[in-house]
Amino acid sequence: MHWYEMKLSGKGRTSSSVGRVCRPERIADVPKYLEQVGKNGIVVRGSASSYADQTLNTDGAVMMSGRLDCIRSFNEETGELICEPGVTLETITRLYGARGFMLATASGSGQHTLGGALGANIVGQNGHKKTSLACSVNWMDVVLADGQIVRASLEENEDLFRSVIGGQGMIGIIVLVSINLLKKPALNVVVEKRRITNLNDLIESLRTVRKSCDFCSVWVDTSARSDAIGRGILKTASFTRDPVDVSLFSVPKRRFSLPQFVLHMASWSFFQNLRYHFFSDTKTVTSYEEFLYPSDYVRVFSSKGVYQLQISFSEAEGPQALRRILTELSQSRITACRAVLVLTKKDRLSYLGFALHGYTISLDFIRRKGLEDFLKHLITIATEHNGRVSLQDDALLEPRNLIMMYDCWDKFVKVRETLDPQKKFDSDFARRLFVREKKNEQ
Repeated sequence: MHWYEMKLSGKGRTSSSVGRVCRPERIADVPKYLEQVGKNGIVVRGSASSYADQTLNTDGAVMMSGRLDCIRSFNEETGELICEPGVTLETITRLYGARGFMLATASGSGQHTLGGALGANIVGQNGHKKTSLACSVNWMDVVLADGQIVRASLEENEDLFRSVIGGQGMIGIIVLVSINLLKKPALNVVVEKRRITNLNDLIESLRTVRKSCDFCSVWVDTSARSDAIGRGILKTASFTRDPVDVSLFSVPKRRFSLPQFVLHMASWSFFQNLRYHFFSDTKTVTSYEEFLYPSDYVRVFSSKGVYQLQISFSEAEGPQALRRILTELSQSRITACRAVLVLTKKDRLSYLGFALHGYTISLDFIRRKGLEDFLKHLITIATEHNGRVSLQDDALLEPRNLIMMYDCWDKFVKVRETLDPQKKFDSDFARRLFVREKKNEQ
């Protein structure tokens, strides 16, 4: 059993900590490592995809799950895959996509581990069709604070299942998962992109495509002002049996990293304006695997750090809430370096599920003076419109916001206090939002 000290940070590089790190090789090692956990407990860290402090544990323990990546079995007839939590979504797609199978959720990145994706309860470009990846889970084996391995599903230990999904590692450690892969309706997708002139046009277009397309996302120009607020580029995709478009000048997609100044340029109003005005409507046919994981093809980081704020609004509140947020961005001249809007269904599976039946906007901002106060202001706006901030990448949410946004918060807390009263599973994130003293202040 080996431990070593290591400095870790979130993907956004706005949070960091120093803690003791372990890397179990087998599931049987997990309970043994738990016996050695002391002050500040332990948190599991998969591919380190969370932007903030979700997998950080200052002066505590961190368990790296990357080596727990064995695939136990796959049933070709039912699509049931049984595997360990360290397997990445990209690996599953690569192994079984050619055999006609797909994951239930088309997330933006394939670098998430399966355990991390379930612990964060991620949604994807088909969020209006499938609530989240967890909707395809049959059962999970979870290591509890006492070292016991318990199977959880909607039929067995339901409270545990609903708490682990989206629970950010605060309830237990997922060590084995049974998940159903879906049969692809076709091998290819037809991808259409078109320009949207303003928010009214955007909302009307989304109401139409919600019923017809399989996948949908919108790049939003956060620099737009006045009547142009809400303009952007709408991308939809649907399965098709048409052959892939082949061009003499086409080249296969390759992954590459860009210098950080490119990220800063993406937040400039000038370049967002250029992107919008020089865009031409397109329609292409590509393979489903080429369409997946768009954020993995280009990697850009900033040494200043990046905050991500992801908020879900209901269909009724969405138009007004989005207009307020985009107007605030326009008036403050604080432009997001990335702004993506997707459609979602209400998450009724997880106690901490953030997705509502409506719209989810994801905003990335390069760290700058005064930004934290501005983002807290946006969180206040979200609260006023009954929105929910995703816990997956949050860095600034406060306990009072959490209680108002999540109506099953108390059920989650009850499960945590019952199964782990000593807080063996803990993290900087958990102490920020779930410390008992802060809760009593509310």
